[in-house]
Amino acid sequence: MPATARPLWILTAFLLAVFPILNFVYWPQVLGSGQLQPDGDNIGIPMYGSVLIAIIALPFAIGIAGLCLRRYNQPVRLTAYRRDRPFRSALTTIFLGGAGFVLMLGSIAQLVHPLPWYEYLWPAYTALWVPWMFGLRAAFIEQDTVVIG
Repeated sequence: MPATARPLWILTAFLLAVFPILNFVYWPQVLGSGQLQPDGDNIGIPMYGSVLIAIIALPFAIGIAGLCLRRYNQPVRLTAYRRDRPFRSALTTIFLGGAGFVLMLGSIAQLVHPLPWYEYLWPAYTALWVPWMFGLRAAFIEQDTVVIG
């Protein structure tokens, strides 16, 4: 794990910023491939909708990252599990670790099929969420304890 929380904050911002950019690259490629119906909706809906989704997701992603990274403990390990904090460790592992594991399996499963190059943009983007979730999981479990008194 990194010595500071800065790389995880950068990854948080990167994931939010890249989502609309990825849509602006992906949908013109799909349109050019002829896969879409000519009398259907245009590609502007998902492209500009992705900007709206990123704006809506922004406070949630920053809130989750802030909750997990607020008391970042430098010697944090990616495989952290604290027996003195069983409830926190178990719930965080189930939610963030489980979601990261499912995303990792989904990305791997999508890479098995031969597809056009632009279809591999989504598994690559999804794979970037895996270290974010695993890093937040470890940081939340290993947070510094606050001693009162």
